[in-house]
Amino acid sequence: MMKNVNIDNIKNFCIIGSGSSGKTSLAEAILFVSNVTTRLGSVDEGNTVCDYNEDEIERKISINASVVEFEYNNFKLNMIDTPGYVDFIGEVLSSIKISDAVVLVISGDSDIDTSTEQLFEIISENNKPVLVFINKLDKDNTDFIKTVQQIEQKLDVKLTPVLIPINTGKDFDSVINIITTKKIVGTGKEIKELELNESDESIKNYLEKLIDTVASCDDKLVEKFLEGEKIGEKELVDGLKTGFKQKKIIPVICGSAKKCVGIFALLNFITEYFPIPEITGKETDPFVGLVFKTTSEPGMGQMNFIRVYSGKLIAGNDVYNISKQSWERVGQICYVQGKKRIDINTLSAGDIGILIKLKQTRTNDILCDKKPDIDKIPNLELIKFPETVIDMAVSTKTKEEQEKLGNAMSSIILEDPTVKFGYNNETKEMVLSGMGNLQLEIIKNRIKTRFGIDVELVKPRIPYKETVKGTSRVQGKYKRQSGGRGQYGDCWLKIEPLERGKGFEFIDKIFGGAIPKNYIPSIEKGVLQAMSEGVISGYPVTDIRVTLDDGSYHEVDSSDMAFKIAGAMALRKGVSEANPCILEPIMNVEIIIPEEYLGSVMGDISGRRGKILGTEQGKGKKKQVVKALVPLAEMFQYGADLRSMTKGAGKFHISFSHYEELPSYLAQELIETYQKSKKTEE
Repeated sequence: MMKNVNIDNIKNFCIIGSGSSGKTSLAEAILFVSNVTTRLGSVDEGNTVCDYNEDEIERKISINASVVEFEYNNFKLNMIDTPGYVDFIGEVLSSIKISDAVVLVISGDSDIDTSTEQLFEIISENNKPVLVFINKLDKDNTDFIKTVQQIEQKLDVKLTPVLIPINTGKDFDSVINIITTKKIVGTGKEIKELELNESDESIKNYLEKLIDTVASCDDKLVEKFLEGEKIGEKELVDGLKTGFKQKKIIPVICGSAKKCVGIFALLNFITEYFPIPEITGKETDPFVGLVFKTTSEPGMGQMNFIRVYSGKLIAGNDVYNISKQSWERVGQICYVQGKKRIDINTLSAGDIGILIKLKQTRTNDILCDKKPDIDKIPNLELIKFPETVIDMAVSTKTKEEQEKLGNAMSSIILEDPTVKFGYNNETKEMVLSGMGNLQLEIIKNRIKTRFGIDVELVKPRIPYKETVKGTSRVQGKYKRQSGGRGQYGDCWLKIEPLERGKGFEFIDKIFGGAIPKNYIPSIEKGVLQAMSEGVISGYPVTDIRVTLDDGSYHEVDSSDMAFKIAGAMALRKGVSEANPCILEPIMNVEIIIPEEYLGSVMGDISGRRGKILGTEQGKGKKKQVVKALVPLAEMFQYGADLRSMTKGAGKFHISFSHYEELPSYLAQELIETYQKSKKTEE
């Protein structure tokens, strides 16, 4: 561990890319050649530094962002390996947020997929410098030039290769550094650099393009370049640094993570060209940090990953949580290398570390060393996590497990802010929401292994409602006599429709003492109870006006209970006679897609009984936004369906709009199902 860590020798970067692009293998290669590890870990063998979670080892994919700190060339590097599947996009967003540059891994043996396009959009939205690493050039039929051209076309960018391959395929072992014009030969840690002749035609062409690109970022270099003067290596390096930091240049490095080709060149580029951490003030300013990830592990308790933006965080000090408006005592601070912990006493500006066992702090909380003046809180933007795209109802086998589930889900949500869990009062179900089926399936397994709760995920009920389209006037009369005091309650109710969305209105028009005042609330309670239970299909009744206008009572036998039952009886009879119908929730849906999928997406929406409201130009190249109204019942698994239709390129937002009458053929199915269930219960 470095004795003197300051902002000038810290580099924070994350490795991102689509699934199976080789991100974790690249992280393993980096750790191997920098002597952090003594052997090259393998995803297939389940022995990598970054993928140490049981779920990751079993599925052979990254699920969690994994932080690894290490030293190389007198620099402290904080590297974050991220998942590639969209279900875990929250891990990617938080990693990009606190990184100062990004390594985008693209596989050289496959086409550029939509996931890569989406990741590049996120990088651009977060305004981060990005380096492209073209991986897997040891595979057969790989073509470096073709891959570069495809990336430029798909991402609508201009790339600047600084490391090019000599040979690709199974014998791939050599690359050329365009900046130094040296040939780097060898695999693993055994490499050697050889001088090359700048007059070599291919090197010359790449070097001229590099000089041209760098010069275009600096007016002085442009002038020198146009006048035919030679631009020296130092000027080239300085210009490349500036252009990269300003996001004007996207450098390309190539290699093979599994053969460790190009890895030294990548590490040297990171230490030489990646920017030092951005901070909100000075290193000597008061401490401010952002918690970007929270986990909980057996034996360690809660762990908060924090990026320091100013000042120093010292073990034993109290910190103020701006988000929670409370104080916390910082006990243990450490660095991490996957699951390995290295205790430290101080975390400086620009650095990344872990705080152990804080009680209230969570992801997206801002910590500082003193309670700040509200106007002096540093302008730190919080991580913007996406809306959930899939809902599943959660059921347990026993009531005891159901009672435990809340605590279990609190722990799960603590670790993943893209997950939501709650009780739906309308459908009487516990609902788990997330980014995709894979994510929810993994959560289900974690609930079983960590907490011993066996849950089932099923399609959630739709919160249909019942209402009336006509008017009725009915009597509800409850009369029982079985020795001793009897029960008597009698009321007349008028049932009529209310404007959609108005809910319920109860009007008391009793005159002349037909029903004593003290029994009126009981009638209303009976009405509300019957409304909540439903009449024709078992769904709550809404948007009705109930007018109590007559009735009778018995001096001895009348009671609150009798009038409550009478009110419920009248409501059920009155709804049945007032042309009842079923209402379904209609959702506002906004779908963002590449325009090439516009026709198929609009056709699919129509097939879901949806109504297209219009389309408009979206942000980004050739993007369209489709706005529609779609029944909620037709939106189950829409996230997965949209990904399939658009090859992963589509996104959507959904929100409640209003209730509409359900078509009669669908309503009849619900009614028949409910009536059958009632007969079975009887």
